[in-house]
Amino acid sequence: MGLMPIKGYNFAPSIFLLELSTQCQFAKECDRRLRDSAPAWFTNATAEQFAKAAAPRDIMINCSAFLSAAAIISKLLFAGHRRNKKIARRCQRLRELLNLNENDLPILRTLAVRNRFEHVDEHLDKLLSSFSKGGFSPLSVHEKEPDAVISLKRFDPKNLTISFTDAKISLADCMSEGLTR
Repeated sequence: MGLMPIKGYNFAPSIFLLELSTQCQFAKECDRRLRDSAPAWFTNATAEQFAKAAAPRDIMINCSAFLSAAAIISKLLFAGHRRNKKIARRCQRLRELLNLNENDLPILRTLAVRNRFEHVDEHLDKLLSSFSKGGFSPLSVHEKEPDAVISLKRFDPKNLTISFTDAKISLADCMSEGLTR
């Protein structure tokens, strides 16, 4: 006997809520990994801590995955600039089911850092058009912003923030909005 399709008013919202839950779990796991890896990158980390440090590449993989999950959550709940009325109705229905309003979750609705990670080419074009001298770092894991160096993607282990050039998002602030509800 095969699976029987479920039809009805709540079927589609149930599938979207399942996807929302999945993305929340992805974000939660990335948050845990980033918090666990942060102490090894503190300025005052011990030699033993630093010896076990995750590579900057692996930290950025978790940052990218966290931002991706946050972006999907945002897209599921907020229509943003999308004009399709079906999307707007779906977003409104999901927020109603979760008892959220249009103004809730302001950090998840803010797209600056996520958009820069996703549209890196456009932001590099803009950045490089005015770049005349100094250093450039594609990945940085450090408490302090380097002097005279443009850090493209940076994770601050002390403050638990993800940055892309001058845009910054706090893991703690993002998680406080209920990514793990």
